[in-house]
Formats: sequence, structure tokens, C-alpha cells
Amino acid sequence: MNNLFAVSIKNMNNNIFQLILIFSLLITGCIWIYYKIIILYIFYKKRHNQNIYYYNISKYRESWKREIGSLFPIILIVFLIRSFVYEPFYIPSESMMPTLFIGDFILVNKFIYGIKNPLNNNYIINNKNPKRGDVVVFQFPQNPKENYIKRVIGLPGDKIIYNAKNKQIFIYPINKNKKIIQYKNFKISDYVQMFKCFNKHLNKNIIIYNIHKKYIFGGLKLFEYTEKIHNLSHKILFSPEIMQTLKIYRQKNQSDYTWIVPYNHYFVMGDNRDDSYDSRYWGFVDRKYLLGKATYIWMSLEKQENKWPSKIRFYRIKKIK
Repeated sequence: MNNLFAVSIKNMNNNIFQLILIFSLLITGCIWIYYKIIILYIFYKKRHNQNIYYYNISKYRESWKREIGSLFPIILIVFLIRSFVYEPFYIPSESMMPTLFIGDFILVNKFIYGIKNPLNNNYIINNKNPKRGDVVVFQFPQNPKENYIKRVIGLPGDKIIYNAKNKQIFIYPINKNKKIIQYKNFKISDYVQMFKCFNKHLNKNIIIYNIHKKYIFGGLKLFEYTEKIHNLSHKILFSPEIMQTLKIYRQKNQSDYTWIVPYNHYFVMGDNRDDSYDSRYWGFVDRKYLLGKATYIWMSLEKQENKWPSKIRFYRIKKIK
């Protein structure tokens, strides 16, 4: 499939910005503290010896090094906000369509689930637990250096059953037999899934229209459901033409396409069900890997993969549901 493995969410070029921020914080912090100590020392000496004139405080105030040190409070505020409050991320793939598009810039609430130590990723203060339907950013369990974004489908104790044909999910909470997910408004969507190469299960002569009424060869018109979990409704995309090709994650003592979410773990999926590498294939997300909840699209650029942006999509600036 076209983007099945291109699902990681970009965080300022793989945390390069975070490293630059920490390095800048250390440099400016040391300079800032150094000059604060000098100024305090000068005032102390003048207070106890009125005849001392050789301490020229003006040269310290006008020093370019001191100007660099004056940036420390600003960089500290940016570091604290980015580490504990909100952090910007960029969406590079189609795995969360139609909720998130390639080119969306989002804000992630990092304190909603608790405050973490940025050095070892352990929780300092626990806050809320994730809810079903939350769109979350997390460190990929098999490679924590990569960040993924998916929707929380299953909570600890939930029994998850997945239908690989109609791409629907059944959720049974712990000690309950009632499923808590509904599907409605089945229809043909406005989206087309393009393929770089043909899948052996696809019709090789398929030709369809896209939203601009132009012929597309090598693509599939997608269908959509409205998926309702409790009071939260969102759209998901899928195609009956696409058959299962990746190896499904099989949990011990469970049949295929059935999982029971372990304690302190979560089952996550992308809204673009046939173009998302998620819990169906690699398992569950430990709570310690959660980075926060995606809350807002603050900028969106019209962009195709491996191409430069063409325009700003103002209509995409909105709250994430």
C-alpha cells in the first residue's frame, strides 16, 4: 500500500529542535548566572568599600556576552511550554485522514495526561487517563525515537474484535457484554487512495474519478463510516477492495483479530483504516509512551508527499475531534 509504513508524525525534524533548545538553554543559562553573580559581587563590594572605583559595571551591561545571556529567560519559557504544556507537530502521512491531512500542523496538549520528566519520560504528576476517541501522540513502542499519532480505541480491560472485511470494530468493556461503538452514514467518500504499485488483490484495470472529476488510474475510491464511540463521532475511511496483507498481531490465548487490552495499555488505530500501521499489527501502547493529546490544527499547508507546499488551507484551522 502507498503509505502504510510512512505513519510516523514529525516533531521538528526528529527532536533536533529540542536538542538545540536544551543546548541553547545551557549556554545562555550559564552566561546569565555568571553575569548575575558579577553584578551582585560588584554591588556587595561597593556597599562595603565606597572607595572602590575600578569595578565598571557598565562594561558588563554592554557586553555582547551578557546580551546572549539575557535570552535565557525567553528560552527557558519556550522550553517549559514545549516540555510540559503544548508542543507543535507536523502530519506527514495519510494514516489519520479524514481527521488529519498531510501538511497539518497540530498542537499537542502535554499536561492533560500528567507531567513527565523530559529526561527519563517517567510521570512526575498523573492527571487524566486517555478516553476512547482521543487522538494521541505517542512514542512508537518498537522504536521510541519515532512519534506516531493515532486514535485511542481500546482502554485497559477492553475486549476488541476487528472485522477485516468491513473494517468495523466491536468494543466490549471489562465485565460487560454490551458493545459501545456504533457505525452509521455509510457512503462513498470524496477521497481517493493512490498506490505506488498494484496489490495482487486489487483490480488492475480500476479507473475512478477523484473529487475534481478527473480520471485516476491506479487509485481506489474510498468509502466512509461515521464511527461513534460514546458521544464522540468521527469519520473513518476504508476500502472493501483492500485485503489484509500485513501480519496481524496475535495476542497470547486469543484468536485472530481479537485482543484484550492489558493494564495501563491502550489499543490505537488510524482513521484511514487501510493506510495505518497501528495496534492491529504491533500491539498496545504503554501509558508511559504517551506524549499528549492532539487538540488543535493551528496551520495547514496544501502539500503532497515529497513535494513543496502550494498554499495555506485556512479552512483546516480548527479543533481536533
